[in-house]
Amino acid sequence: MSATTASAAAVAGDAPRAPPVPGPTEPWAAFVTARTPQAYFRGWLEVVCARFPEVRAAALLVHADGGASLMPIAVWPSATADLSRLTPTLQRTVSERRGLIDHVVQPPAAAGEPGAEKAAPFVPVTRIGYPVMMGERVAGAVVLEMLPNAARATELLRHLHWGLGWVVEALQRRETEQSGNQSTRILSVMESVATALRPGQLHEILFEVANDVSRRLGCARVGIGLADHETVVLKVLSDTAWVERNSALAQAYVAAMEEAYDLGAPIAVPAMAEVPSPAGPPAPGEPARPAEAPASAPQHEALLQAHDAASAASIPLMLGVRCIGVLTLEWRGERRCTPDDLAWLQAFGAMLPSIIEDKRRANQGAAGKLADSLQKVLGKIFGPRHLVWKAATAAVALVIAVLALVPVTYRVSAKTLIEGETQRVAAAPFEGFVAEAPVRAGDTVRAGQMLARLDDRDLKAELERWSSERDQYERKVREAIATREMSALQIAQAQFNQSDAQVRLASEKLRRSTITAPYDGIVVSGDLSQQIGAPVEQGKKLFEIAPLESYRVILQVDERDIRYVQPQQRGELLVAGLAEEGLPFTVTKVTPVATTQDGRNFFRVEARLHQANDRLRPGMEGVGKISTRELRLWSVLTRGFTDWLRLALWTWMP
Repeated sequence: MSATTASAAAVAGDAPRAPPVPGPTEPWAAFVTARTPQAYFRGWLEVVCARFPEVRAAALLVHADGGASLMPIAVWPSATADLSRLTPTLQRTVSERRGLIDHVVQPPAAAGEPGAEKAAPFVPVTRIGYPVMMGERVAGAVVLEMLPNAARATELLRHLHWGLGWVVEALQRRETEQSGNQSTRILSVMESVATALRPGQLHEILFEVANDVSRRLGCARVGIGLADHETVVLKVLSDTAWVERNSALAQAYVAAMEEAYDLGAPIAVPAMAEVPSPAGPPAPGEPARPAEAPASAPQHEALLQAHDAASAASIPLMLGVRCIGVLTLEWRGERRCTPDDLAWLQAFGAMLPSIIEDKRRANQGAAGKLADSLQKVLGKIFGPRHLVWKAATAAVALVIAVLALVPVTYRVSAKTLIEGETQRVAAAPFEGFVAEAPVRAGDTVRAGQMLARLDDRDLKAELERWSSERDQYERKVREAIATREMSALQIAQAQFNQSDAQVRLASEKLRRSTITAPYDGIVVSGDLSQQIGAPVEQGKKLFEIAPLESYRVILQVDERDIRYVQPQQRGELLVAGLAEEGLPFTVTKVTPVATTQDGRNFFRVEARLHQANDRLRPGMEGVGKISTRELRLWSVLTRGFTDWLRLALWTWMP
């Protein structure tokens, strides 16, 4: 049998064969008869130190807690010896991953005795370190301190190179056993998780889970309670179809569950130190066992006494940082809670909460889901952490406060048109032909300035004709007066008056043939420059003139806003052509007549500008806003929706 096989047999408790290098009888006997990992590693170190009498101190260390630190598993000559002086050699060995020999000097072992320092202030020693390699991983190291002897140090280093195979093989066997145990435990946990994942109501699933856990762990009774507003409610007990909430059994379980709920950690009574485990204490290099119960668990002790149980344990069901329930178990007779049971429960308890939560949500109605969502949101807002939620809530609260409390002036917006306050029309005085038209729409004119002139040649000819007739009739009148013929005088006088009237009419037409501006203003419409020689009818509008400094603002107010508008209200106008400057105005008239445009009703509202702008012209369009009254900002922003909602409700209400 090889050395590796012999060491494996020693760990398992079988009789090993002799190692390749014989040593003293007593250390070797302790080594080959070791029944625990601690005794095995201690015996191996004693065999090494016994073979080399020059060794003064030695220690075997392996990684613990998943490789976070090196812990001594065997110390020679005494387990209480202070070997901190070997730390530098240990660190170098682990970091360099090779065996090394250090020659150092140090104070003698008896340095604390009187006069010892004067007699021998320093003692030369040799320190040897060798790593325990498992493949490419440093699993530990062995460090020794011996008297200076170069040949023996080299021989010891060579001996460690071959002898550490026993340690490596034992550690590998231990890891293999642990992996097997973990695989078995994981498989068992997953089978129980599969039971919890079955379809059905939450109460039925919890009952099946309690029975399954009771069967797997050999429990006398298993209870599952769920948290409800900081209290625990007992839901199911294994092998019990109905739980009487007021019974002594249920109250004892609830008290124990609330004790674990408040603690937020597993509880096992009696403590693990008092509970013998068939697996024995954890070996060096084995992951840490589950957390044990606190020193005092009065409710669990009361549960044991009330039901004459041998052991009890509770596992909080944690969903993140929130405990949603507690799993409580009790054993009777010789069967008790072991560290392996507690490890299984913790693994199962890590998966069960999410399943319970999913089942609970699936069985909830819409109101319950809404309440849970609201509770989560409130927890994020008023609970710890979640600074983003708190900041967002504060911002929303501030916005709501501003909308609800801050008053603003509600301004009614309307499409606006600029018109002249008084507009004059220059019409054709008689039928004629356009002879001249020096101005057109957009030109600024002065009072009396010619706008257009009609052809007056026919008028002049007519004037001459009627003037000559008038002269003739005037002579006849004089002759009739001279001859004293009254009848002839009356006829001649009538003819004279007729011709004189025609002369005055022709003169007036001739004067009015030149169309002039009635006042200073701007030509709003009219352009005859392209119609020279064209005939015009009497009374036809040729030009429209508006004053330059007197304007009227016409606003088209939507029927939904007309109720807010009243005369004497002030506002401001922004014209498209003068967007850089607002023009204040005052409402003068609200016309109670609606006009339809683009499928909407508008009311005509007239206003007067406080001060006209030199660049303002009739016909300009823009947007005017009338300041009506103060409303809350929320009412202003939601006014349109509120009006629509009221109208819709009124329409559909019976």
